[in-house]
Amino acid sequence: MIIYWSACFLSIALTWLVTRSYSIKGHEIQGRVYWFIAILLAALPFIYIAAVRYNVGADFQSYYKYYLRILGGRRYNVFTGLFTRERGQYEILYYLANLLIASLKLSAPWMLGFTVILFLMPVYKRIFDDSPYPCMSIYLLMAMGYYCYFLNGTRQMIGAAFLMLSIPFIEKKKFVPFLILVLIATGFHTTSIVFLAVYVIAYVNISVKAITVVTVIMFVFGNAFGSIANNFLSGLEYYSGYLTSSYAQRGQGYIVLAINIVLVAFATIYYQKDNKLYQIYYDIQVLALWAAALTGKIVLVNRYTITFGLFSIILVPMTLSGIKDQHTRRILGTAVIILCFIYATYTIGFQNSNTVLPYQTFWQAGIIQ
Repeated sequence: MIIYWSACFLSIALTWLVTRSYSIKGHEIQGRVYWFIAILLAALPFIYIAAVRYNVGADFQSYYKYYLRILGGRRYNVFTGLFTRERGQYEILYYLANLLIASLKLSAPWMLGFTVILFLMPVYKRIFDDSPYPCMSIYLLMAMGYYCYFLNGTRQMIGAAFLMLSIPFIEKKKFVPFLILVLIATGFHTTSIVFLAVYVIAYVNISVKAITVVTVIMFVFGNAFGSIANNFLSGLEYYSGYLTSSYAQRGQGYIVLAINIVLVAFATIYYQKDNKLYQIYYDIQVLALWAAALTGKIVLVNRYTITFGLFSIILVPMTLSGIKDQHTRRILGTAVIILCFIYATYTIGFQNSNTVLPYQTFWQAGIIQ
């Protein structure tokens, strides 16, 4: 895991540097070009190791071979008189991203680099704008496993990243740009469309007590909800195949469930009722908990645990920043850092979650690109 922690700490150092440079200037810099470069620089270590990796991530070969097919396979369309590349099984925007890089005749690492940029740039943008402790958020991106999950579930995490970009539009009640970003996210991964519900939930003003009651109901009647949902999904052509696959045999992830319970409890204890942005992130974390509670009961619902859970890398620092007692804030902040380090070491280092170990590059594998 040395390669991942090295990239993480280097990214943290670069983040500290660009934000410190910003404050040293003594005046506000509004230039979008500056912040684009600053975000890109801060994310660069993570971008690099994702771009040059080979056979790292459980789904690496699927994505790699898909790009090679698009890069090399061409089919003549008699109606348009043009050569086209088959889209295959993936969503339209992911296909177009592959097609764009392939049209430039670039090798696979360029495609891998482009996809990790599509993931990290929106995530870092939200971190820089919303997180009171950007360095902690970047640490949590790695320590909570989301970066390594991207190396496997690339399309899903790109979708989740664009969903993060929609947060300001929820806060400002601008539905059209929010909808556009959700549709872009859905263009990378179909499951992102469910995020439309977040806009409604954010303005229904559900009380914490009501959320607690619904959460208890979710746990008590989870099996019944699962049976109803799976019966519905069996009628959908896309999902029906998953009901008889290994995905349907996956049980409850108790560690992930416990983490989500702790996160919601922590955010509830220090709930910021006068902070609308905090409430939005809180509601999304509750959705992650509900999805975790239904994991093992509804096929593929664990994907929502991950998609919604990504937002916790900002919610946790926001919660800590709202704790008035400095001593308590430091103790809890230290506990978060240590516990997440242990979690990452166990799940990634020992269990090899998402098959991201051993890490190797194209050159180490003897493949010249």
